[in-house]
Amino acid sequence: KHAKAAGVCTIIAMNKMDLRSANPERLKQQLQEHDVMVEDWGGDIGCVPVSAETGEGIDALLERILLEAEMLELKANPNKGANGFVVEAQMEPGMGPTASVLVKEGTLKVGDSVTCGPYWGRIKALISDQGTKVRSAGPSTAVKVLGLTNVPGAGDEFQVMTSDKEAKGVSEEMQAEERAANLQGGASAPKKMSL
Repeated sequence: KHAKAAGVCTIIAMNKMDLRSANPERLKQQLQEHDVMVEDWGGDIGCVPVSAETGEGIDALLERILLEAEMLELKANPNKGANGFVVEAQMEPGMGPTASVLVKEGTLKVGDSVTCGPYWGRIKALISDQGTKVRSAGPSTAVKVLGLTNVPGAGDEFQVMTSDKEAKGVSEEMQAEERAANLQGGASAPKKMSL
């Protein structure tokens, strides 16, 4: 429902196809019951059988993703300040606040000043999904970011700023707005109840 409402391209990966009890036709029927028509049944949504355990079908899924990206002519400019979204974030012992981010556009580099949700920071290190330190991350790359002032929320946006001063200013402004909204929401609740 979310993908339909957003009007985005959808590809379905049917997992656990290595099991004897796997029934891809039943899955397609269940999808049809929810108005999701796969290509095999005359629709326009790609459906790829995969097995996360054996790796079967993963190459076909990746090919399908590349095909859809090519057909939609998806492109990102790597020659600008990065922006994207937080996938997950946590406080890690010895590292402090960390955030796993997905770069949507631009290139994220060590030393960049960023706002990440209502917080900011100067990137001290970037760690790839393989666990190695990298100097930069381009479009469609997931990396763990170290150097933030606090733990952002999953789904928060991040954006590279021109300086620490700008990043800190934007962060403080967002935090002040958030505090004001919380205070106003708390103050207005009793008034609504008394009416």
